[in-house]
Amino acid sequence: MKIALINPPPLSIRSLGPRMFSFPLGLGYIAAYAGRAGHSVKMFDPEPSRTPLEAMWKEISEFGPDIVGITSVTPNFASARQLVIEAKKRLSCLVIMGGPHVTALPRSTLLSIPADAVILGEGEIPMLAIATEFDASGKVDFNKVPGAAFIENGEYKETIRPEPISDLDRLPYPARELLNVHLYHLYRNSASILSSRGCPSQCTFCANICMGRKFRAHSPEYFVGEMIYLIKKYGIRHFRIVDDCFTADPGRVSEICDLILSKRMNITWDALGRVSTLRDEAVIAKMKRAGCIYMSLGIETGSQHINNLMKKGTTLEMAEECCALLRKHRIPYVNTFIIGNEGDTEETVAATIAFAKKLRSAIAMFGIMMPLPGTALFTKYYKDYDSPDTDWTNWCAQGPDQPYEPRQTELTKKDVIRLRSAANRRFYSNPFQILRTVLYALSLP
Repeated sequence: MKIALINPPPLSIRSLGPRMFSFPLGLGYIAAYAGRAGHSVKMFDPEPSRTPLEAMWKEISEFGPDIVGITSVTPNFASARQLVIEAKKRLSCLVIMGGPHVTALPRSTLLSIPADAVILGEGEIPMLAIATEFDASGKVDFNKVPGAAFIENGEYKETIRPEPISDLDRLPYPARELLNVHLYHLYRNSASILSSRGCPSQCTFCANICMGRKFRAHSPEYFVGEMIYLIKKYGIRHFRIVDDCFTADPGRVSEICDLILSKRMNITWDALGRVSTLRDEAVIAKMKRAGCIYMSLGIETGSQHINNLMKKGTTLEMAEECCALLRKHRIPYVNTFIIGNEGDTEETVAATIAFAKKLRSAIAMFGIMMPLPGTALFTKYYKDYDSPDTDWTNWCAQGPDQPYEPRQTELTKKDVIRLRSAANRRFYSNPFQILRTVLYALSLP
């Protein structure tokens, strides 16, 4: 089988200014998994290389794929939808969609686009099943494909999703060789990398619908082995660990650090963590020695009441303890907060701003709550948008272009935008904070 995998660009490439790009690891894993089984795979990511879409379609046409697979998250769904339409016009092949957005809304997606099927959840097993079925019979019966949703004889159907892959070590490394890895350096000689899938927390705003709530991890040996491979092949010196929660298992983090130190790898890295799982001082000290140059922490709110409504599973005291330990061991941290949470008021947002200042992070990022499909928040307040007629173009806009008024809070859209601006202004108005941020920026690779 010939398989073309596409990472959708924004609707307009020309309008983009300077941007940083992250390698599409999800497609990379699918490509490697299918490639190991003997299928011919190419990946296309037109945005980082500024490739015109017409040039991309010409290359795909010359490749002559049997399957085109297009991934989609809510921010780029409008673009992905256009790609599906174009693929069906230009190519005589199967067109499949996957990713968090279509996993959350498979029926309305299929009613709005001419895709042959959408894949629910992790893509490796379903895509290989499609390719194997096609190779054997010259056509695909989606009833035999696990984790597929499709329309057959006017009837919407779903097959049973396969269990999430438990032994991640049986997956090959992502097929980075199919794209120019040097287009994806956030810092000089850097790469994004996954050590685990899934997050056990129950946050109502999190659309972790593909990877699931069960934490599954590569062994420390596999993960550090991939780091060494990237060092040798591409000269990588900094790793962005993009797990939903790298610190979910502190003991495993400690083992990874032990391997990095024992092999004298001389690297730097950063990761995302939860304050409830990052309070072991011995682990934090070891992280520092092993090259951790900063951590990203989702604090979200300065109100314990709002925190509880979000089912965050943390406390403000945990956040203070975690940040204090990171400061003690001189690991900078970036804290993220959300304005417009369920139940937020002017008073709770004021508490969030005050708490952000109290934690003394190198950077505080204040975002507006986005009710993403697949979240408990979307299901509770925005379910009527699960429709083939919904225009998702600006759903994730952080400003007045959002096509909806907040329903989870008494605050209006104008209120939320105003309060977000106030949060940034108040946080960065302190000279000591400005100095802290500048010193952090100077410390980056």
